[in-house]
Amino acid sequence: MPEQLELFFIFLRSSALAVGGLASLPLLRADLVPQYVNDAAIVQALAIGRLGPGPNGLYIVSLGYFVAGWTGALYALVGASLAPLAILPATSLARRWLLSRWFGGLVRGVALGTGGLLLATGVSIVNAGGTQLWQLALVVMTVVLTVNGRLHPAISIAIGGAVGLALGR
Repeated sequence: MPEQLELFFIFLRSSALAVGGLASLPLLRADLVPQYVNDAAIVQALAIGRLGPGPNGLYIVSLGYFVAGWTGALYALVGASLAPLAILPATSLARRWLLSRWFGGLVRGVALGTGGLLLATGVSIVNAGGTQLWQLALVVMTVVLTVNGRLHPAISIAIGGAVGLALGR
């Protein structure tokens, strides 16, 4: 299979198996890091995706660009868009099942499993990237202040950006 087609199917599969947002990150990292990009490129793609307007999953387009330039970005965009577009008609046909109790349990289980995968992927990226102590302290402080709703997430993002500008060189 040609490399371009393989890249397209990597992005399509990650989109089809994800439940939204950053849920495709563990799959993409597992498929792309050894062969196409390193963890630094994934972190850069995440930063670009978070800085830009729109859904969280748009980091995939930046990652596709880092993998194969403009054609990689196009493959990533089409691959990430096809799976949700194919699921829309299927959900209208299976509406009765989607509202059932067992399906709700399935969705909660998948969401919790994805949360665990995201945590493991985040730890792997942090370990590979030479994270400094001030960065870990910023993560802990942000989690403590936002979990109980004491700090609005936008304020924590602004503080993180200011600290990163001041300390990150």
